[in-house]
Amino acid sequence: MADSRLYSPEEEFTGRLRSRLPMNVLFTFSAEQLQALRTAFGTRFQKPHSIDLRWRLHLPWRRYYLVVQLGPDKRSDPRRSRGTARLRTVIDSLGIALTLAAGIAGLGWLAMQAL
Repeated sequence: MADSRLYSPEEEFTGRLRSRLPMNVLFTFSAEQLQALRTAFGTRFQKPHSIDLRWRLHLPWRRYYLVVQLGPDKRSDPRRSRGTARLRTVIDSLGIALTLAAGIAGLGWLAMQAL
C-alpha cells in the first residue's frame, strides 16, 4: 500500500481509526478534530518495523509482554554531538559483535554436547 502513488498517510490513519471506533462515534468528528487526532497519534501509524516480535509471558503471579522492534532510526537527536554519535556507533557495533560471537559460541558448544 505504501508503494502506491495513491498512498496517503491521512487515509491510512482514518482507515485505522474507522476500524477501531464505532461508526456513530467516528462520524461525530469534524475535519479539524480528525486533523488534530492525526497530529497527536500519527507517529503510531507509520510503516511497520523491519523486525517486530511480540510475546506474552504468563507467569504465576502476573502476565507480562515483551516487544522487540528493529528498524532504521529516522529521528534526529539534537542533544548529541557528532563525536558522541560516532562513539555510540562504535559501542553499539561492539555490543552487537559480542552478542553474535556469544551466540555462535553457544551454538558451537551445544553442537559439541550433541556429539
